[in-house]
Amino acid sequence: MPMRSLSLRERVIVVFATVHLTFLLFGALPLRWREGLHVAPPFRVYERITRCHQLWNMFETIPNMNRLEARLVVQEGSQKPRAEGVILPGLRRFSQHDHVRLNNWMVNVIFNPTRGVFREAYMRNAAAELLRSGRYTPRARMTLEVIPAYTRSLVGVRSLKEIAVERPSVLGPFELGTLAPNPAPPRPAP
Repeated sequence: MPMRSLSLRERVIVVFATVHLTFLLFGALPLRWREGLHVAPPFRVYERITRCHQLWNMFETIPNMNRLEARLVVQEGSQKPRAEGVILPGLRRFSQHDHVRLNNWMVNVIFNPTRGVFREAYMRNAAAELLRSGRYTPRARMTLEVIPAYTRSLVGVRSLKEIAVERPSVLGPFELGTLAPNPAPPRPAP
């Protein structure tokens, strides 16, 4: 039985799928190898057009980071600032030993200048959660503190006698009522 020829639509789909699969395979190569190939510029253009940049670090530990700490610091008037957890829902404490995807979310959203919309959404949700807890008024001020400790090079470890260097990043302070003007009613005490 003779094989029928593909329609124009089917050929376009096959060509696009082949190009996209090639791009995905190319994206799995280590960055230094990719940048050394002559086809890297067209793939960067394709990456921008399709908005599918490949980051494969979500499946492994973060080798350049010794540890990462994050917390919400809330200050009510002249009271002493209070540290709260950052993980939503529930404002659980951030732990270096949590799932690696949580660490990558923190790194990719908090430190990436192109992800402002995600940071804003997170801060609004965190403010609403803090107000819902009933411990703070809308006038309380919230700051997100992220403290990564980047692993030093072997030369740095030998000369400075420290494994990692902290580079704190602070977002805020923001007034809770400004971020979450209409929060849900406070939760009843357990």
